[in-house]
Amino acid sequence: MKGIVPQDSLPRLMSSVESVVGEVFAELEFGRDLQRNQMAEGRLQLEVQLLCQRCLQPVTEEIQADFNWGFVWSEEQGKSLPKSLDPVIQDGDELDLYQVLEDEILLNLPMVAFHEEECVPRGEFRSGEGSSEAVEQQENPFKVLEQLKGSSNKS
Repeated sequence: MKGIVPQDSLPRLMSSVESVVGEVFAELEFGRDLQRNQMAEGRLQLEVQLLCQRCLQPVTEEIQADFNWGFVWSEEQGKSLPKSLDPVIQDGDELDLYQVLEDEILLNLPMVAFHEEECVPRGEFRSGEGSSEAVEQQENPFKVLEQLKGSSNKS
């Protein structure tokens, strides 16, 4: 089964990205494995725009995910699935397929988005620059203890 997932069916994805570019393509094949577990295998493909964490401008990321799901009705059943199947816990007789696909997409988003090319000049990065007081404290971190020790000797 091949199809396009409507973007309005993926509210958590839409709130997690700047935008979805084009269509969300999904391909699913349902069946049973050799142990008679209900399963689905498939793939997702989409492009999203995320916020670059360097320059705060949009960056386009292509998301492709292959997955193998095993459908179960409890966590205990999920523990008995083969390691090759990710458990999908089903409440009741019907499964919200869009929600499960959305979970898979969210799991495959990059943790940190950034442009591959240098989007912020190296000269803009600064580290260790501060006031002379901060440098003095950095040179002698025990200076405060010396002052406390000196005041306790006077008593």
